[in-house]
Amino acid sequence: MAVNGSTVDAGKLADFSAKALEKMGVPEEDARLTARILVAADLRGVDSHGVAHLAPFYIRRIKDGLINVKPQIKVISKAPGTAIMDGDGGLGFVVGYRAMEEAMKRAEMTGAGFITVRNSTHYGAGAYYAMMALSRDMIGISLTQGGVGIVPPGGRGKGVGLNVISVAVPAKEEAPFVLDMATGVVAGGKLELAARNNTPIPKGWAVDMEGNPVTEVAKATGGILPLGGTPQLGAYKGFGLTVLVDILCSTLSGGFTVPEMNRELSARGKSSHFFGALRIENFMPVEKFKQRMDVMIKAHHNLPRAAGVDRICLAGEVERETERKRKSQGIPLHPAVVASLKELAEDLGIDYNL
Repeated sequence: MAVNGSTVDAGKLADFSAKALEKMGVPEEDARLTARILVAADLRGVDSHGVAHLAPFYIRRIKDGLINVKPQIKVISKAPGTAIMDGDGGLGFVVGYRAMEEAMKRAEMTGAGFITVRNSTHYGAGAYYAMMALSRDMIGISLTQGGVGIVPPGGRGKGVGLNVISVAVPAKEEAPFVLDMATGVVAGGKLELAARNNTPIPKGWAVDMEGNPVTEVAKATGGILPLGGTPQLGAYKGFGLTVLVDILCSTLSGGFTVPEMNRELSARGKSSHFFGALRIENFMPVEKFKQRMDVMIKAHHNLPRAAGVDRICLAGEVERETERKRKSQGIPLHPAVVASLKELAEDLGIDYNL
């Protein structure tokens, strides 16, 4: 049963999600992997990329034939340190996991491994794949197309990808550095959360079709602004990062960039990714590097703070604390998410035991 009303146990949530995916024809191993990655996002407080998307996004796309539940994933090129992977339209979680494993395998042999992926689908929160490298004493890199969502500087309406950059770096005693960012002013999931909670969005996040700033999600028809917001404040930097991610994920793999997808029906529902792993031991002893990371992190913590600020946090620290809390106290789910999971259980004929 749910703890504290809408707070659920992570293990039970993963089991439920896996059963739902299996009912849709996803093989057990792939279903459990996908469920684990979804719940990992909820544990870290990234609620926009967790089980809230299970029924309305992933299950729906499987029903619509946009996701291949039994893909024949292939490695196209086999250079020692690099490769192209074709995901055969499979679940992005499964394709992404295998691609990151492939990158780390190459890094073990050569010191650095890079895999670019085409013909995949949405893979959830990017940090998960970058963080896979932490236990292997590697630096992990994960990039992905996030779908059309950003207004290019000088453009009108959504035209380029709301793409994602994730990097994970291990430390010794301190929390690992885990950067997980969209190339927009804000991630698209933040608008979803605002809509779910019926709250306004800050001015400067998104615009309507005429380019006017809006504070209501329903009026954000023009798209999200690139990181920087306006050209005067550095929008071309965010736009540049967006295109760079697309180059590494799509152009390099032979896939479709986001603007190309808009014209190609064959690319509907598809996504491309890029993964990298750097073996720290090939640069310096791992222990020495981790000690240096701790020193660097503490130096940032000790920077002068503005009035009312208790702590300067580096990327990944808040999420780590949230994960520790939710592992012991459970994952809070919004009533709308609970309702979607109950409806999914009834639709698929599985028990709702959260």
